[in-house]
Amino acid sequence: MSLGDQLRYLRAMKGGPSTREIALAIGLERTTPLREIEQRYREIGDDDLLEKLAAYFDVPVEDLKWHRAHYRKALSQFLEDARRTSARIRLHLRSGEVLTGQLSWWDLGAAGLQPDSGDVIVVQRHAIIDWGQEEKEPSC
Repeated sequence: MSLGDQLRYLRAMKGGPSTREIALAIGLERTTPLREIEQRYREIGDDDLLEKLAAYFDVPVEDLKWHRAHYRKALSQFLEDARRTSARIRLHLRSGEVLTGQLSWWDLGAAGLQPDSGDVIVVQRHAIIDWGQEEKEPSC
C-alpha cells in the first residue's frame, strides 16, 4: 500500500482531519507536500516530513517509510508484469489475508485475481499492502 493510501487511512482513523489541519499541526506553511503524497503515483515525501507525520499520527516512522517504498506505480508495474507473464502472485491485504492466484486483469482501482478454484476475486488496490510472486514449493 502506498504512503498516500496509508495517510488517507490514518486520517480516517483519526476522525478525518483535513490536510490543512494536519499541515498546521505539524508546522507546514502549505498543504502541498501532503497533497502530493496523497495524489502522486511515485515514491514521495522526505524523511523529515515523515517523522512529523509519524508523530502526528502516533505511528512508527519506519512504517511510513515502508509504505513510501510501496508506491502505486511500483504496484502497477508488478501487476502488469504478472499479467504479461501469467505469473502466479500473492497479494497481502490490510485485513491480514493473503490471496494467491493468477492475475486476470488490473486497472488503477482494482485487480482481478483468479484463485486455483472458484470465481475471480476483485481486490481494491488500496487494500493491497504488499505483493510478490507466489513462492514455489521446494521439490524433493
